[in-house]
Amino acid sequence: MKTFTKVVMVAGLTFGAMAAAHADTQLVAADNEVTSKICVVAAKGSKMKLHAALKDVGLSRDYVEKNITCNGMPIVEFVEQYGENVAKINRYITAGEYTGTLISRAN
Repeated sequence: MKTFTKVVMVAGLTFGAMAAAHADTQLVAADNEVTSKICVVAAKGSKMKLHAALKDVGLSRDYVEKNITCNGMPIVEFVEQYGENVAKINRYITAGEYTGTLISRAN
């Protein structure tokens, strides 16, 4: 019984620490470039806010998918690594072609 209690406590502490570390992560645009702001909006996981941001600057989803890089990686990879609502945002950016596997790794 003591072993089980220890395992449960260690698991609880591990998950708690992971949640705390994730909660402290904040994405901010490194500069005032439009693309930096789009990267941050995409990573935050709101499809509506991303749609509004793209509309405000006049960029298409196709252009964003093919031309915008965030921290040196394609925006879809950036969202997958750092974002929230990954599948939802990447399906929006790729017009439904995102399947949960990075497009660049699928080839």
